[in-house]
Amino acid sequence: MKLSPTCRRQSAFLILTMVLVTVASAFAIVWMEQQISRTAAETKQLETELAEMIRRIDYLDERIASIHQPVVLQAKVAGSLRPSMENQIVWVQERELPQGRAYAVRQPYEVSLDLAMLELESSR
Repeated sequence: MKLSPTCRRQSAFLILTMVLVTVASAFAIVWMEQQISRTAAETKQLETELAEMIRRIDYLDERIASIHQPVVLQAKVAGSLRPSMENQIVWVQERELPQGRAYAVRQPYEVSLDLAMLELESSR
């Protein structure tokens, strides 16, 4: 049985096309596996960095919590604390401001010489 030249060309073209599709698919599969491998490596690295950050944050949270414990705060000011005196109550006048109510002036405290003299006189 003899095949016509057109049939041979079509058969050869079909075989060549099948080989090219197979080779291209093989290269595509290898490329996809490499991309998956790269993505997995980057993900692993990011997870490691995230775990390290979480460890650092936990350490800082622990330090902040230990510093803000009442016992530690009390120990820091132990030398400057004293018992309250009888007439130590300070009345602050309420002020109405555009932003809302304010119970104290937001300016830094200034020591007045008159107040010091009054305190000396009242303690005698």
